[in-house]
Amino acid sequence: MKTLRTPFRLWMTGSLAVVMASLCTGRGVLDDERLAGSMRVLRHSPYGVQETMQRIEAAVRAHGHEVIARIGPQGSVIVLGSSVGGTPVLMASADSAPDVPLSVQVRRTADGGADVLVPQSLDSGWDGLPASVAEELDGLPELLDRALA
Repeated sequence: MKTLRTPFRLWMTGSLAVVMASLCTGRGVLDDERLAGSMRVLRHSPYGVQETMQRIEAAVRAHGHEVIARIGPQGSVIVLGSSVGGTPVLMASADSAPDVPLSVQVRRTADGGADVLVPQSLDSGWDGLPASVAEELDGLPELLDRALA
């Protein structure tokens, strides 16, 4: 069972500027170092990065959601939209970096496949999120399973 935490700040946003500020450095480049510390491998895909990204996007759209952004030199991060519109961006404390829990990072692996990473915050329950968004966060692993089948 997830422990509910109340975020210090929570936005439900469709603003690409807010999402980019959460995932990128000031130069508009993915902050890979920060992402590496905040993401965990959820699934391994036997497909390459591009096909894995396409499969995830197709599964998201088939589930009735939208892709808000595809970020990175090869589009290695997908930010998913929620059913209530926009995507959640939250901060756990005043000194923490913003987190985008409905995002997925895809990284190439040595075997030609790809690892699919999700934010570690996906493991926490967040008090204050709309119930439907909390359900979408809980359902993300199953959605990725369908995409990679």
